[in-house]
Amino acid sequence: MSDGDRTPEVPAEDATVVLAAAAHEIKNALGPLGMTLQIAERQLLAGQPIAPADLAFTRAQVRRLSGLVDDLLDLTRADLDALAFRPGPVDLRAVATEAVETFRRGRSALVTLELPKTPLAVTIDLGRMVQVLVNLLENAVRYSPAGLPVVVAAMRKSATTARLEVRDRGPGLGADEQARIFGRFVRGTAAEGTSGLGIGLYLCRAIVERHGGTIGVDSVAGGGATFWIEILSG
Repeated sequence: MSDGDRTPEVPAEDATVVLAAAAHEIKNALGPLGMTLQIAERQLLAGQPIAPADLAFTRAQVRRLSGLVDDLLDLTRADLDALAFRPGPVDLRAVATEAVETFRRGRSALVTLELPKTPLAVTIDLGRMVQVLVNLLENAVRYSPAGLPVVVAAMRKSATTARLEVRDRGPGLGADEQARIFGRFVRGTAAEGTSGLGIGLYLCRAIVERHGGTIGVDSVAGGGATFWIEILSG
């Protein structure tokens, strides 16, 4: 096998971090999931209905595990520059709408849309860009005060550029955090004590840059954050 055919090796310390964090996340999700399923089984055997809250919790845990697996797979693909893309003509307003509708399924968080009246034509992989927006929404809702809306907006930035924004009213990011938040295994100060591998924003950056776009954040510590994506528009 030639050097060009070899699969790049992941540094041992990075692999250890990923495996340890992933194992912790999986264990944290599987324990309550198993207990809830056990309760549901007992209810069925006793001829009792399964509580809707238990079903909702089970779905949420399955979604959490599925997202974790997807992120780990995409992390490997991103490191190997092997993320699959199927670009095509898309109205960026449709991306924002689909992402919000996907995010709202099974969630009660308040998310609002701000869309222009005219189309924003771009050439992107619709599914991948929805993935990015859903990830940004999950971050925004996680750190926003309960009851305050998160805003998803699409707009024309210039004659050749379209922009997506996800705005929250959370604790915000200091200048030092903004400079490194899209790095591999990086988590912001507000994430301390919460679950996560620190790869979501890294994957967002990899996907956006694969589209030839840019991703960034505007924020002031204590004043919320606006995560934005800019893509070439026709």
